Amino acid sequence: MTATTHAPAAAARHAQNRERLAQLRAAMNTQKLDALLVRSTDRYLNEYVPQADSTREFITGFTGSMGDALITLTEAFLVVDGRYHLQAEQEADPAAWQIVKLTLAEPIFTGLANKLLALVREDKVHAVGMESDRTTVNDKETLERMLAGTAARLVPVSPSPIEALMPPRTARPGDLRVLDEARVGKTSAEKVAAIQAALKAGGLDLILVERLDDLAYLTNLRADELPYQATFKGMGAVGRNGALLCLHTRQPGAVLTAARAAFRLVPEADFASSLVSIAGQGRKAAYDGAATTERNRELLLQAGFSVAPLTNPLTEMKARKTPEELARMVEAFGTADGVVSACSKWLCERVDKGQRVSEADFAQHVEQTFKESGATGLSFKVISAAGANGAIVHYSTPDPERVIKQGELMLLDTGAYYGEGYATDLTRTFLVGGPQVVATAEQKRLYTLTLKAAIAGMTAVVPAGAPGIALDAITRRPLWEHGLNYNHGTGHGVGINVHEAPPSISMRSMLPLNVGYVFSIEPGVYISGWGGIRIENLCTLVELADRPGFLQVKPLTFSPLDARLIDDAILTPPERAFVAWFQEKAHA
Repeated sequence: MTATTHAPAAAARHAQNRERLAQLRAAMNTQKLDALLVRSTDRYLNEYVPQADSTREFITGFTGSMGDALITLTEAFLVVDGRYHLQAEQEADPAAWQIVKLTLAEPIFTGLANKLLALVREDKVHAVGMESDRTTVNDKETLERMLAGTAARLVPVSPSPIEALMPPRTARPGDLRVLDEARVGKTSAEKVAAIQAALKAGGLDLILVERLDDLAYLTNLRADELPYQATFKGMGAVGRNGALLCLHTRQPGAVLTAARAAFRLVPEADFASSLVSIAGQGRKAAYDGAATTERNRELLLQAGFSVAPLTNPLTEMKARKTPEELARMVEAFGTADGVVSACSKWLCERVDKGQRVSEADFAQHVEQTFKESGATGLSFKVISAAGANGAIVHYSTPDPERVIKQGELMLLDTGAYYGEGYATDLTRTFLVGGPQVVATAEQKRLYTLTLKAAIAGMTAVVPAGAPGIALDAITRRPLWEHGLNYNHGTGHGVGINVHEAPPSISMRSMLPLNVGYVFSIEPGVYISGWGGIRIENLCTLVELADRPGFLQVKPLTFSPLDARLIDDAILTPPERAFVAWFQEKAHA
C-alpha cells in the first residue's frame, strides 16, 4: 500500500487522537493533575490487553503489546523499546506524540520514570496521576524514590481518567476448561498446600493471586476469554485456612465447584470481605511487589491486614515444568510446527502459480489453519511480514494491499494454544516461491549468520543457575563477530502465557537458568528498508550426566529451515551436523 493510500485513514486517526488528548487534558485539569502515567497493562497486569480495556491504546493509537505513555497538559510522550521503534512512529500522531526510543539496556518503565523525573526537574509537573490498578507496588515505590526530595507527588487514580472517555465494555466469558490434573502433573490442591507451606515458613497468613496466568496455573483451569491467552478474568487468594477463587465474568457451576474442592468460590462483591475467613488467626498478608497492583495492596490494608513483601511461590513453581507439562507442551509444539510448515508451503505454492496473496491473506490463512488443527486460540497476533516489513520486529498489522512477491523473504512469527493451554511460539523466515527460486548472496549470508546464532543458543552448555545474560551473549556472538546485532532479547519464558518470567534471556537479565524452564531462542537481523530475518525455536534445559552442575539447552520445536537460504560454506562442521540433525527431525 502506498503512502498516499494510507494518508486519509491516518489523518482521521490522528484527528481523533488529538480530540481524545484534549478531552483527557480537560479531565486532568478538573482533577488538578499536571501529568498522567498511562500503562500498557490492565488491572490483571496482562501483556496482551483487550482493545476495549487498554487505556494506553485508546489515548495513543499505538497497538503494540508493550509501551507506556506520559501525558502532561502540554506534551505527550510514548515510551517504547527496540521491538516497537518503527511501529510507534507509524501509528502515533507525530504532531501530538514524542516517541521515546529506548535501548536494550533500559526497561520501558525505567525510561518512563526517567522522562517523568526530567520534567519534574524542569519544574513542569507537580501532581502526577498514577493508574493504581495498573501499576505494581514495586513500580509505585520506584516512582516514590525517584521523586523523593522534589516538589512532585504521586496521586493514585482508580479508575484512570481515560476510562471515562472510553466506550462501555461488555464481558466475553468464553469457555472455561477444567483440566484433567493427571495430565499436568500437580493437582490444584497440591499447589495450594505448597503456598500454605511457604506462608507458614514466612510467618504470613495470606497471599493474593492476581496475575491471570498464576490463577490459571494454581487452579488448573483454562479459558479463551482474553485475546492471546488461555486464562480467565478473576482473582484468587491462598490463606493458612483455605483458598478463595473469584470469577469476574461467569458463575462457577456445579462441575467446577466439585472439581476444585480446594477453593471456596465467592462472587467479586464478597471477595475482600472473605479474605479474613481463610487467613486463620493471623492478619499478616503477603504481597509480591512485582505481581500485585498498588490498588490491591490498598485492598488488603482496607480489609484489616498488615502487609509484607514475599516473592510469589507460584512464580518458580510455574516456571519449572513437570514432566507431564513438558509432554503436553511438546505435543502442542509438534502440532504448531506442522501448521507453520504447511502454511509456508501453501504460500510458496500459490505465489509460484502467480496467485495474489497479501500479508493479510497469509495471516488469515495461518489463523484458520491453527483453528483447523484444534487450537483454542492464538498466543499472539500473527506476524506476517514480507520484504522490508520484516525489519519491524513486532510487525502486527499485516497489510491487505501488500502483495507477497516471489524471491523475497517472508517472516512468519506465530503461535497458538491447544487443550491444556500452553502457548506455542515459532518464527520462520523463508524465501517465497518454488524450489527453483534462488536466494541472493545477501539473503543467504544474513540468514546463515542468523542461523549460526540460533545454533549457538540451541546447543549451549551453561552452569546451573547461570544468568540469562550469559546465554544471550553465547547466542549473539556469531552475529557480533560480523558487526551485527538485534534490538530485542534473545529469549523469553513460555508457559500459560507466551511471555513468562522467569526465565529471561537478554542483555540485562540476571535471572538464573534452571532445569525444566521452557524458553525461546530467537536471534535476528533487521535492516530498515531491506527487511528482517528471525529464527525462533522453543527449548528447555536438561542436566548433563557427564558434567555435573552444567545444563544443556535442548530444542523442542522442529519446523524445517529453508535450505535455499543456507550457505554451507559459512557453517562449521559441527554446525552443518546440527542442521542435518535438525532437518531430519523436522521432516520426520
